[in-house]
Amino acid sequence: MSKAVSDRGLSFAAQKVSQIDVPEEVLYWECFARISDARGVVHSASTFAPYLESSLASFDLDARMLDLVLSRLAKDQNLVLGCNISAANLSDRDHWKQILRQIERRSELASRLILEITETYPLVNEGVERLAAVRALGCRVAIDNFGAGMATPARLLTVPADIIKIEPSLVRNVRISEKGQNSLQYLVGFASCVAPIIVAEGIETEEHLDAARASGATHVQGFLFGKPAALPNQ
Repeated sequence: MSKAVSDRGLSFAAQKVSQIDVPEEVLYWECFARISDARGVVHSASTFAPYLESSLASFDLDARMLDLVLSRLAKDQNLVLGCNISAANLSDRDHWKQILRQIERRSELASRLILEITETYPLVNEGVERLAAVRALGCRVAIDNFGAGMATPARLLTVPADIIKIEPSLVRNVRISEKGQNSLQYLVGFASCVAPIIVAEGIETEEHLDAARASGATHVQGFLFGKPAALPNQ
């Protein structure tokens, strides 16, 4: 799989993040890596990402994906795209320098780029500072899978973020306390102290959508509004 990344076997599918009350209003499209192997079989990130992380090849994937996303933004001035960046690469000084250089070289695109930080690794102090630096270039920052990642509530309060995305399982499995408190409302309320945009992920049914609305989430993402697919003219 790592050879497929370096041999240009990489592409992406995109899924929209929509305004909760007006699903036609797209905030941005999250880009998901796809790799084509030597037989032409296309593999999704869930298949190869764990292998790439264990083989220390995740940086190559992040860097290549960022190139693809920036190139797509350059072709369509109406697009806003989200690109996943591992917190491990954010925290590694040399890896982060290259990612930052990629953005700086195409700084005119930064305002339409959202970096989604995937938390398979804790966000340490240096990583938090680097998020502030990339926001200064004009990018927005999204923290992915809040509630299941490495960001504790205390640490999240220190993160310069524009968007918080709630882990899908916490959207689908809402619990009510004996006092009538809703677990999703609590998470969204806390996240709202950190960022103005709260995305409920994993919306697959009208019931999930109703729960997201009741929680106070501002945006939604999930199969109810479309599966990841190629962007038009990609």
